[in-house]
Amino acid sequence: MRKAASLLIALVCISCVAAFQAGSDPVDHDTVIRQSILKVHQEMTEAGPDVDTFFDFILDFDNGMIIQDGMLFKTSNEAYDAVKKGYKGVSKVERVYDQTYVQVLSSESAVLTGTGNTTVTLTDGRTFDSKFAVSMVFVLRGGQWKVLHGHYSIPNPR
Repeated sequence: MRKAASLLIALVCISCVAAFQAGSDPVDHDTVIRQSILKVHQEMTEAGPDVDTFFDFILDFDNGMIIQDGMLFKTSNEAYDAVKKGYKGVSKVERVYDQTYVQVLSSESAVLTGTGNTTVTLTDGRTFDSKFAVSMVFVLRGGQWKVLHGHYSIPNPR
């Protein structure tokens, strides 16, 4: 009798746990990945003219993974040098996104696309505004989301 009662209690407990788990919201892995990508992307955006911080989010490469306004950079060092040179005389960069989308490809890769407006302030106080479009392929490496491929462009005036 005791064994039957113990078995009945165990079955009831198992049923309660199963019912609770079925009623709880499962973790949506795509949502978690999207949030992680958006967080890393925000940190990249906040880096502004700090090229070293910005490039901390980009994988080292030697096969043309960055394109900016029609220019293909063959290595991460080449891209770094060009961006560093381009920021000479820049005191502040503000990027405001009006559209940002993340498409999860797998548990270790996602594509971010977006458009927005950049305001650049030079060290002499002059400012420039321009619209931009961006796409980035992120991959998970060593527990961190990094840019594997990036494309940044300024749309042609119409």
